[in-house]
Amino acid sequence: MVLIRVLANLLILQLSYREDIQIKLGMHSKKVPNEDEQKRVPKEKFFCLSSKNYTLWDKDIMLIRLDRPVKNSTHIAPLSLPSSPPSVGSVCRIMGWGRISSTKKTYPDVPHCVNINLLEYEMCRAPYPEFELPATSRTLCAGILEGGIASWGDDPCAQPHKPAAYTKVFDHLDWIENIIAGNTDASCPP
Repeated sequence: MVLIRVLANLLILQLSYREDIQIKLGMHSKKVPNEDEQKRVPKEKFFCLSSKNYTLWDKDIMLIRLDRPVKNSTHIAPLSLPSSPPSVGSVCRIMGWGRISSTKKTYPDVPHCVNINLLEYEMCRAPYPEFELPATSRTLCAGILEGGIASWGDDPCAQPHKPAAYTKVFDHLDWIENIIAGNTDASCPP
């Protein structure tokens, strides 16, 4: 069984309008294909959401069961689940296809990668009072205070003194492991 973890806030909107979503594995460039790229489609989708408004950000996680197995290769390999929670001050590496300019809607042809620092959660909560985020969260606050890559926040993104929030996968391990084990009625963490 193959499951992929993704950000739910992006796919909920896309999947509600489209059923032809394709998942591309091993893709490193939009212009130059790898010989081992693979395409799959979702077979099942598992969301971890609740009725609270802030949950869109607090439990921004989704698992997708693919229609068929994936063959590991030079460019395709599974990521390990975390064995311990991340700590404030540690360095994390993020990668993605997101906007590379805060002033223009410019997207890269290859995924970009950067190291960022984990910060106190309050550093993400304070700059965004309009989101009414809870006092504690299942998200990680990370970034650089001078600006940089952002997961959510102001438009344009990556503004100085406004770090980004990321899903804390460690807090969802029980749910993830239950789904992988076939328990599709598994409940999300409170």
